[in-house]
Amino acid sequence: AAALQIAVMPLDLTPMHEQLMDMFMKAPGHRLTKQEICDALWPNKENAAETLYTTIRRLRNELHASSDWEIESERGKSYELKRKQQA
Repeated sequence: AAALQIAVMPLDLTPMHEQLMDMFMKAPGHRLTKQEICDALWPNKENAAETLYTTIRRLRNELHASSDWEIESERGKSYELKRKQQA
């Protein structure tokens, strides 16, 4: 697992999570469609939806615990990496 510094402390990410974070950082508005993620990470998998949901959930947990970033979703369509709103 690699460490990626995007906030308070380094994130301990799996190679898959690191690849997904890299995609978010390079995407316009830090937004990716479900299809873009599935095509990039699991190009030969017929239905990668469950794998995607599990990957996003685990990455969300890591971001929540260690950074000021979060992943918001537009149900079934896209995901967006955003800074958490300050109270």
